[in-house]
Amino acid sequence: MRSPTPREAGAQARLAKEQHVQSENYTIFNILSKGEIECSNSLEDESDTEIPGQALIYRPARQHIYSILLESREGGAYSFVKEWFVFFGNPLKQPELIQPVQPIPGGTPNLKTLWFAKGPDVEKQRYSTFLACFHLHDGMEYLQGLEAPVAAFCCLLVYLMMQVSSLSMEDLNAFVALVLCLKGKSAAELASLQLAQVDSRGVHLGAVIVRGLSTLLMANSACGFPFRMDDLMPWQVFDGKLFQEKYQQSHRGCSLEELLEGNESLYTPFENLKSFICKACMAKKRTIHSRPRGNGFITGTLQREFNPRFQQIHRSSFVPPYHNQTRGFLWRNPQPQGREYRSCHPDRRRRFHVPSR
Repeated sequence: MRSPTPREAGAQARLAKEQHVQSENYTIFNILSKGEIECSNSLEDESDTEIPGQALIYRPARQHIYSILLESREGGAYSFVKEWFVFFGNPLKQPELIQPVQPIPGGTPNLKTLWFAKGPDVEKQRYSTFLACFHLHDGMEYLQGLEAPVAAFCCLLVYLMMQVSSLSMEDLNAFVALVLCLKGKSAAELASLQLAQVDSRGVHLGAVIVRGLSTLLMANSACGFPFRMDDLMPWQVFDGKLFQEKYQQSHRGCSLEELLEGNESLYTPFENLKSFICKACMAKKRTIHSRPRGNGFITGTLQREFNPRFQQIHRSSFVPPYHNQTRGFLWRNPQPQGREYRSCHPDRRRRFHVPSR
């Protein structure tokens, strides 16, 4: 694959800047112009070692996006992207240097083609490149038959289930029920939804999925917009209270009828979506197991209080799937008050606080 000429690179940068000013793309201009990206806040629970930091979960997808944007340089070498992404053990004192990774074996599609060319073949290439960022090379035929917001959300769920091995069939049921039930609800219905309790792990998973939606937006921008940006907005596929309800119902072992609110027209779409996601994961040697937590499941600080060995067992068995390429991955000692991050970069002297559960 040839490198872009200075003229082509200039045209790409101008288009990215125009879209950035008009809020039509997401994060792309900063990567192209400065080779830098920032996400300096996060809602996470440092005591929940089953779920890696959001920055680490979505890093492989970002590496593919960087490859699409930056393409190959002279001699086949890639530029590094400076990431200012906060996560457990990273106080943002300096950026991590992250190398792009080709999403498609054999070469990254040409950015000039993805952004400027027209025609059905190019539309197909945009869509397939987007899917490749989330390790879904072979899912195009099924996904194109779904409504665009559902297809994008399904793509995100496959990626998330593959990256986080602790996610269970109950978690998947809750996510799928959420996206199917949300469409039929008005803003007033969602506002009036009442919850007897809020599960902290459900809040954590909700934050993870919302962060994933921002990754979908970035991939969509990089690939020349195979989806309308409106189709990827959070309110199309996610509501916090509704997800809490579905999460708790699923882990209590509620019936499919209750999970889908008695709407028989959703039964077949529900099973089809689940089947597609499970098959896609199995193709990557990932089997999704049932792991109901019920009403009595206690996580984080409370579980450590009831079982002092919990922290030792889970700290030693959890190995983060990615590490800092310049410094390695560092654990801090857990703090009961939650965690606060402060960036020491001269342009980032502000504080980031994540409350404990």
